Amino acid sequence: MTGLAVKTPSPLAVLGRGVGQIYLQPNVLTGALILVGIAIGSPLMALLALLGTLAQTLAAAALGLPADDRSQGLDGYNGALVGCAAWVTFSGSFGPALLATVLGAAACPAVSGWLAWLLRPLRLPVLTAPFCVVAGLTLLIARALVPGAASTTATGGGLLDIAAGWLSGVSQVVLVEGALSGAVMLAGLFVAGWRVGVAAAAGSAVGTGIALLTGTPPAAVAAGLAGFSPVLTAIALAAVFLKPGPRAWAWGIAGAAVTWGVTQLLALTPIPGYTWPFILTTWALLLIARGRD
Repeated sequence: MTGLAVKTPSPLAVLGRGVGQIYLQPNVLTGALILVGIAIGSPLMALLALLGTLAQTLAAAALGLPADDRSQGLDGYNGALVGCAAWVTFSGSFGPALLATVLGAAACPAVSGWLAWLLRPLRLPVLTAPFCVVAGLTLLIARALVPGAASTTATGGGLLDIAAGWLSGVSQVVLVEGALSGAVMLAGLFVAGWRVGVAAAAGSAVGTGIALLTGTPPAAVAAGLAGFSPVLTAIALAAVFLKPGPRAWAWGIAGAAVTWGVTQLLALTPIPGYTWPFILTTWALLLIARGRD
């Protein structure tokens, strides 16, 4: 009796899933739409995101890491984020950003493996922590060597731009400000599943709403800076890691709100924020939620 052959995904599918996994979705079309959203903001930034995905994927293969993880894009998404961060850190200077992308993304598998080892006793996922570690170190080095290097900027807007800020909360996950970019990416998340899309929309709305109620400068709200980490927390808890149902939605919405608070606390430290608020909140709430099972 012959067994059924297991179809190996194409390299393009692996890269697409790698980009999609930024939002915890191993969906090729989702990844493609995320890249389109990035390209709307900057084609070169999208190229760096793709190169970062490729560099991390190849490094993981060279290290002999499990092919199953690679085929699902789990060995690519941190590299994609490193590419996006490098573009912003070096203010659109392609040469230094390219070097930082390739070296940083190639280091992600080792950093991810180390973090996975640390988190294994707690049964927690690494999420985007490897990206935060690598990009944070890159930013600190860049600040010392390159005057004016920065992690992100807030521009424009007033209360009339709140809807645009809500959409930008989705795109700011990859450090892109723009309502059109956010709309395209949100469409990609709905492609992955209605729960994913609704969770992303709700997470950004929660972060944006709390920011408005607490007097956050309108420019920062309009830029989507209040929404991006809550977007990821809401997706993680409401649509990925917890059993689907009202309880998961409650955790997701509450988690989005907590994430906003964690963001404010981390802003008081010299630590580059990136997606650390999402990571720390999701880790803590997963432990609490599992403890209640």
